[in-house]
Amino acid sequence: MNNIKKGISGTIKVKKVNHGSHSHIHGGKYVGEKVDGKMHGEGTYLYNDGSKYVGQWKNDMMHGQGTHTWVTGEKYIGEWAEDLKNGFGIYTWSDGETYVGQWEDDIKSGQGIYTWSNGETYTGSWKDDQRHGEGTFVWDDGGKYIGQWVNDEREGRGILIEPDGEIFMGEFKGGRLVK
Repeated sequence: MNNIKKGISGTIKVKKVNHGSHSHIHGGKYVGEKVDGKMHGEGTYLYNDGSKYVGQWKNDMMHGQGTHTWVTGEKYIGEWAEDLKNGFGIYTWSDGETYVGQWEDDIKSGQGIYTWSNGETYTGSWKDDQRHGEGTFVWDDGGKYIGQWVNDEREGRGILIEPDGEIFMGEFKGGRLVK
């Protein structure tokens, strides 16, 4: 209760939350709100390697909404929980590839859209960082696969539409139409 004091009129006022620098396990400098000596609330962390996180903190960990920009050119904008990407977010790689969707403990999980730098896209379910469940893949030549995926491969019922319009329907195994 150190941050609360009773005003003259009987109202309760919150004193300014402690701001200042703080060291993080990854090295660097934090400027922002702190509670009980810990990064907590809104703040910016500048890492020793030039990377930066701007957003919400809880008990010295990225938690809530925030943007992490790595010195490599990669960037994540979205939800965090205990220093890990959790919830909805957008990750952009330096080569232009992007993932827009759900994350669980730093892993693509749930619904999402991945776009490769050549324009190919996958829209659908993810599990353990792999395409898994129902999804659609569109190649850069216009070909398309709509169907089931298991461990990042076309597996199960699906439809393959060739760039010339020819359509193949059936069972896929190991990424190939088997019947």
